[in-house]
Amino acid sequence: MRAAFVAAAIVVVSCSNPASHIYAGRRYEPVRDCIDTTASIDVVSSADPGSTCDAVCLAAPPTSTGERALYVSKMCPPYPPLFDTRGGVPDCERALAAYSRNDTCLADGGTSGRKDAARD
Repeated sequence: MRAAFVAAAIVVVSCSNPASHIYAGRRYEPVRDCIDTTASIDVVSSADPGSTCDAVCLAAPPTSTGERALYVSKMCPPYPPLFDTRGGVPDCERALAAYSRNDTCLADGGTSGRKDAARD
């Protein structure tokens, strides 16, 4: 009985750890040259640092085919540990430009910057 109580207490403490937060960003879609709406990228072990930093391109670890998802975020460091934030990854400049112009990918295949793209 005591072991079950201790195990439950450990789960509660680890799940309510204020020293971790969701790191959020907007995924870049290179074919449409736009960014998706904000979504969670990873959980980072630190208190939430806020979103007041300059935009950064985060490249996810490569898949088995070598492809990398790109995200843009203004959340301050620390960054998710497996993501490359050095900016030298192909398409990072395009991702940051799409973020800067707030060109959001739309469900109809167009973008907020080019509303007629899906109809052309």
